Amino acid sequence: MNILFISTENPFPVDHGHHLRTYYVLKTLAQENRVFFIGFTQDNSGFRYQDELKKMCESVDIFQLRYHGWRQQILALKNIFSSKPLIVEKYFDTRAVERIQELIAGGDIDVVHIDMLHIASYKNAINTVPCVLTNHNVESVRILRWSNVVKNPFLKTYLRLQYKKLQDFEGCVCGQFDRCVVVSEYDRECLRQMCGDLHFEIVANGVNAVYFQPARAPTRPDELVWTGSMKGPYNRDAVQYFLAEIWPLIHQVHPGITVNFVGDSPVEQLVRLAEKSAHVKYTGYVDDVRPYVADAAVFIAPLRSGSGTKIKVLNAMAQARPVVTTSIGAEGIEAWDGKEIIIADSPGEFAEKTMYLIQHPQEAQQIGLRARKVIEEKYAWSVLEEKIKNIYEDVKREHATA
Repeated sequence: MNILFISTENPFPVDHGHHLRTYYVLKTLAQENRVFFIGFTQDNSGFRYQDELKKMCESVDIFQLRYHGWRQQILALKNIFSSKPLIVEKYFDTRAVERIQELIAGGDIDVVHIDMLHIASYKNAINTVPCVLTNHNVESVRILRWSNVVKNPFLKTYLRLQYKKLQDFEGCVCGQFDRCVVVSEYDRECLRQMCGDLHFEIVANGVNAVYFQPARAPTRPDELVWTGSMKGPYNRDAVQYFLAEIWPLIHQVHPGITVNFVGDSPVEQLVRLAEKSAHVKYTGYVDDVRPYVADAAVFIAPLRSGSGTKIKVLNAMAQARPVVTTSIGAEGIEAWDGKEIIIADSPGEFAEKTMYLIQHPQEAQQIGLRARKVIEEKYAWSVLEEKIKNIYEDVKREHATA
């Protein structure tokens, strides 16, 4: 089968949630099919790793986005008067349309994969070739939750405007695809309310369960760990929320506990606290988060915004670490609260449950081991690969017999 794979980004380096999802779906499809890749980049990083893509794909085309830096700021202001969501306008490029039409005109493309809502408008360039849209999350829900936690009144108003545009766009565009792939039952229900009962398929976010192996007993039994870049608004808010409202409660009762933030772009509040206290640390970007997760006793994910299932949480569960997170952080993950994952939505509850795990290491270990079993049964990519392949084969077959 010949598959045109259109992505918002080059998934290399494979070092965070968005890239991990895109990479493993691409890798799965490229095992037995010819894949033609089209992607975008905001800077030169997308061009840097083209050779990695060429090892997997028949052809690779990367387009640098016209709107980045100050141009993106101008586009954001102009978008106030547009009916389209900002992310859709940002990723639309006539050069990409021409390349898509060129590949389609060759007559060899059997199925088109469109990776994320941002580039769903390229469906208009595809005509009759069957199309699959993969939703990493529900974009309108993600933006609404972001608007709920920001304090800047202008940004809050702007995000609420984007939320309405995204809700309208999602409700309209999903019905144009032969399949809409979502990552959880929760996401499917959200989109069903907007779009109706369409051809939805659930393919969960997965984990390389061989790479993320159960960790040894923690070498730092009084340490908490977070992983993830703090550049984006959702992770940034989570870290700021933890440091402002949860960490003081923990540190006051148990001053010996340490927290380590593994990821680039540390927030200012974290940098200031780390300068004053040896119990607050950050690493900056690291190539491999596994040793840091293995060293710590508890993995924290105090997320208050965002959507979709959180790959950082799944990876920590794969390493058999007990995870304390919020309802949003655990969203879409089929794990029992108190048995395979710990959910806490208020600062006091989050602090209390985190300290409890530190004080009861054997119970924490059992939660981690049960979490690992959940990953092996439901979220290992080796389990998910067959379902991914079947979706595209079904779409091709249905189109051929229509």
